[in-house]
Order: sequence, then C-alpha cells, then structure tokens
Amino acid sequence: MLALGACKVGPDHKTPEMNLPASFSDGGVKWKRHSPDDQPKARSWWRLYNDGALTSLVERALEQNQSLAASTARLKQARELSRAARSRYLPGVDISASGTRSKTSARGDEPGKIENDFSLPVDLSYEFDIWGKLGREVESANAQADAQAESLNALRLTVSSEVAQTYWALRAVDADRALLFRTVELRKKALDLLGKQRDAGTISGLDYSRAETEVATADSQRIGLDRDRAELVNALAVLAGAAATGSNVAEKTMLPAPPSIPVSVPSELLRQRPDIRAAERRVAAANADVGVATAAFYPSFTLGASTGYSSTQASQLFKSSSLVWSVGPNVTIPLTGQAYLRSQKRAAVAAHEAASADYRQSVLEAMRDVENALQATSILARREVVQDQATKAAQKTFDLSSKRFQAGYSSFLDVVDAERTRLEAERSSNSVKADRLAVSVALIKALGGQW
Repeated sequence: MLALGACKVGPDHKTPEMNLPASFSDGGVKWKRHSPDDQPKARSWWRLYNDGALTSLVERALEQNQSLAASTARLKQARELSRAARSRYLPGVDISASGTRSKTSARGDEPGKIENDFSLPVDLSYEFDIWGKLGREVESANAQADAQAESLNALRLTVSSEVAQTYWALRAVDADRALLFRTVELRKKALDLLGKQRDAGTISGLDYSRAETEVATADSQRIGLDRDRAELVNALAVLAGAAATGSNVAEKTMLPAPPSIPVSVPSELLRQRPDIRAAERRVAAANADVGVATAAFYPSFTLGASTGYSSTQASQLFKSSSLVWSVGPNVTIPLTGQAYLRSQKRAAVAAHEAASADYRQSVLEAMRDVENALQATSILARREVVQDQATKAAQKTFDLSSKRFQAGYSSFLDVVDAERTRLEAERSSNSVKADRLAVSVALIKALGGQW
C-alpha cells in the first residue's frame, strides 16, 4: 500500500504549449522559459514618475482599496481550504460519550426490564491514499490558492495603474484649465483695449462683440473642465477606499515627460504578468481535478479502529472489564454509478481544456497589450514633435495677425481665427503629453509592473 501510495492516477500538469513569435515588432529578443522561482519581486514602479502626490495616492489605494480587501479575504479562504485538504492525510479520531436508559416490554410471565447503557468510545479512521486521490485534491487546492494569490497581485497592478491613469488624466485637465485661465485673462485685456478703440471710433462694434464672444467662450470651456476635474478627483477617492464627499487633490498644471522604459523588452517578461501566472495555476488545479475524478473509479481502502468503555452501570464504566475494542480494514469498490463517474471525469477533462484555452488567451492578450503600448509609445513620441511644431507655428501666426491688425492691414476676424488656432494647438499639445503618460502606464502594466 505504501508503494502504491507514491503513485497518482491521472495526468501530470504541463503548461499549455503555444506557438509564439520570436520577438515583438519593435524588438529582436527571444522567448525564454524560466521557473516561477525566477520571478522578480514586484517593484514600486509608480516612483519612476518622481511625483509625490501620485506615490501617495497609489500607496493609499493599495492599503485601503475595498476590491483589494475582498481579494485578500478570498486568498485567505483559498489558503485555509488548502490546509483543510492537507489535513485529510491524517487519521480521523473521534471521541463520544453516551448514556441511555430503556425499558423492554413484558414477555409472557416475565415483566419488562429497565436497562442502562453507558459508553465512551474512541473511533479512528484512516483512508490509504493508494491511487493518489488525496494527493490530487491537495494539489488542486494548492494550485487554486496560488492562483488566488496571483489574482490578488494582478488586481494590485490593476488598481495601481488605474490610479496612475486617473491621476494623469486629472493633471491633463489641470493643464487645460490653466491654459484656458490664461487665455481668458489675455482676452479680457484685449477686450479692454478694443473697448477703448471702439469708444475712439477706430474699430467697429462688430469687432468688439466678437471679442466679447471669445472671452465668454473660453470662460465657458474652463468652467466645463471643472466638472471633469471633480469626477476625476472623486474617482481617485473611491480607488483609495475613501468616500468621494469632501475629497480633494491639489492642482498641479505641469505634465512631465514619461519615464524611460526600454522599448526592446524581452518577451519573457510577459511571464511576469500575474494574470498569466494565475491562469497557469488554474490549469494546474483543473489538471489535478482530472486525477481526482479518475481515482473515483478505483477501490478505496480504509482502516477502522475503535476502543473505549461500555457498561450497563456507570460505576463500572472505567474498569478493565468494561474495555472494548475492534479493528479492521474496509474496502469499497464502486459497482453502480459508473455513468455518473464517467460524466464527472469528462466534465473535469472539459474544465481542464477550458482552463488551458483561457491560459492561451491570457498570453495572446498580453502580447497584444505590449504590442499596442510599444507602438503607441513610438507613434506618440513622433506626434509630440510634430505637435510642438504646430503649436509654435500657431503662436507665430497669432503674433503676426495681432501686429497686422494693429497696423490696420487685416480685420479683427483674422486675429480671432489665429487665436483660436493657437488655443487648439496648445490644448492638443497638452493632450499628446497626457496620452504619452497614459501609454507609459499601460506599457508598465502590460509588462507586469516591472522589467
């Protein structure tokens, strides 16, 4: 039995094979296998941005986010279930005590009797794991606990990246609000000058009316951004596990350049993604469940033993003459219910196939995420260069239009159009900078939060 106990029925776990490309589109690096022990520890990647407010928000969210709290509780549950499965390797010992008083019915001339029965048995039961069923159950429980741990890591990465994405969206709104505030102030100054020129009769009332419209339009756009800012601040509060009421994030109008992240990232680093590791552990759990379903077809061997005291008199219960015991094996062979067992095994095999497909899909989605982020990083870098040129040209056009209007060579409408173009160009520049920051966060997340 001990020799057979070293065996486990059912297939051993293997990570699903995939036909993967040798490199990313922007790289030339190879895929490489490595064990889970080689996985580096998660790093505080958000510190790369050197922004104290961002660091504070992310770390607060990792401590107080309620979705993370729920996932942490589920991890505790999975680990306790794993311990419960391992405890089945030990024999079961139960102790009970009973005392009964009964009366038998009269039989003929014999009157009924009143009898007492006192017992204090200790029962032992131990199932020999001949076919490795218990081993597969422990294997499945351990893999499920590992999968839950990796799911928690994946959620931590998701929460921290959502905080960063929301934070940079807030900073983009702040940059636009500051830009519109400056625009409103400049347009008000221009309106004052135009009012004096109108009073002097050098410009028409139409030009003054257009200037008033531009002031009100820019102010309206700035006020519209107040709503966007409030919603983003509230979103950060919820991510950090706090009520949105009364939440506040100090305004900061600068949009920094994204940190330097290697473009030619080894594809093997996708193996660092916790969602992929979780998917692989779920495959392992499903594979172990196939072994459990297979072992159900085989006989089970149980050793039962019992000892204790039994007596009709309480005063005699603990004397040696009241000692009783029994010991013996028990063999259970499943004869009926074969259709049920076959269906259970086919269901376990199908679950393993589904988990394997989910794993492959996770890898494909990870490849897509990295490809998208790498290509977007390159494209946005080129776009920012062109957008900066457009912004400079728009500023030059506005300056020339203002001079021509003051010299009387063009109408105020030309100045209005040039100023609108300049504002749109500057807002587009802010948008590109914010997009680059957002894509840098997406790339870090796609790489598992480290490289």
